[in-house]
Amino acid sequence: MMGIVRDLRLDDEAIRQMIQLQEKLHATYGRDRRKMAIGFYDADKIKPPLTYRLERLDAIRYRPLDSDREMSGSEVIENTEKGRLYGKYAVYDGKAPILIDSENRVLVIIPVLGSEDFKVTEKTKNVLIDVTATDLRLARSILAVLVYNLLERSSSKTVEVININAPWGNTTSPELNPLEFRLPISFVNDYLGLNLSKDDIVNYLLMSRHDVTDSGEELLVKVAPYRFNVLHPVDLVEDIAVAYGYENVPRELPPQPVRGARDGLSAFADLVRDLMVGLGFQEVLNYMMSNRDVMVRRTMDQRELVEVENPKSELYTVIRDHIWPQLMEVAARNKALIEGVLKIFEVGFVVSPNQESEVGVKEDLVLSYLISGPEITLTDGLSVLRSLLISLGINYSLKPCEYVSGLPERTACVHVGNRDVGFVMEVRPDVITAFDLEYPVVVSEIRLNELMS
Repeated sequence: MMGIVRDLRLDDEAIRQMIQLQEKLHATYGRDRRKMAIGFYDADKIKPPLTYRLERLDAIRYRPLDSDREMSGSEVIENTEKGRLYGKYAVYDGKAPILIDSENRVLVIIPVLGSEDFKVTEKTKNVLIDVTATDLRLARSILAVLVYNLLERSSSKTVEVININAPWGNTTSPELNPLEFRLPISFVNDYLGLNLSKDDIVNYLLMSRHDVTDSGEELLVKVAPYRFNVLHPVDLVEDIAVAYGYENVPRELPPQPVRGARDGLSAFADLVRDLMVGLGFQEVLNYMMSNRDVMVRRTMDQRELVEVENPKSELYTVIRDHIWPQLMEVAARNKALIEGVLKIFEVGFVVSPNQESEVGVKEDLVLSYLISGPEITLTDGLSVLRSLLISLGINYSLKPCEYVSGLPERTACVHVGNRDVGFVMEVRPDVITAFDLEYPVVVSEIRLNELMS
């Protein structure tokens, strides 16, 4: 989809705002250019008609943005920052999609990088906007947003419509006709639990920058094409609620067949948090998801984990079965603070494989704490454990045990009655260095759900 906005007055700040909006749309609706890409070009430098074409990389030659020399398509993909980031979305079987004018000058490799020769500057008066997307509706909506954004800087408020000869047929763009919705008065009041008059509703819609026509018991609402987040009349009800003021909507408790109560384990976890803060620890929060580098390789402990079948990021490929490796990461990022002693903790859930369970996994709510400093030993970890469990009124015992990541004879398992509920261990030096730490580290994990039971 394309459109030209004419008679613009641009300065450095205006161009900076254009690029900022472009990148924000790329990151959100464009899914970081996987779904949609935007290009701005100086229309006066282009010789129409324009053509989309799939071209071999070695046959593509142009001067990419911010470059002082001409490059081949392969050089753009391999040697520029945008090429390394987005080339994987463009190249297929040694070819990439390009946009060229009638003189075969390349405007852009889509969705990678535009041409320096067609760059928008402060001297540009007419801007061609190109939106390429895998979704035609999305392309039209994004183009409307960009056109209206630039129109504010146009002295003539002129938009040139462009004819596009596409495989799905001839079409024109941009499409700037308003979207129309029929909105019954009763629909609004039923949703909001109010008794607004028709005049009130019309006033709130006008406050939301919509056009309204009265047609009896319902309203015909025209929505600007750049408001493509309005998909259903209920979205108009939301605009009315915003204009009316959420704080003005009367509060009403919904009918409940039963009374709710706070979960006992949640209350117990909050008590543990308060006690840990009282013992001088600082609470941190990590994601439940991690990766094998943190959980396995750096802990020197090869074990089975619950893995994500289709991870979206290399940082989050497994679900944690311990919290202490993540606390080691936090400590590494805060090494500058470890002049005396660093004391951090987290209360959170962990998941481990368990074939005896119906779902194949076991979930525990765990308290994990870490102490690091020049003279820290296992004794420091045990004294914290003793203070915590005595404060909770829990009798416990310690038994020697071994963990792969802990020093032999400096690891203790915590038993309450005849049940193993956790451990305290002094971490091995090679594990400490694997996390890029320097001082001794003591970690502990206590399963709070085991304590509760």
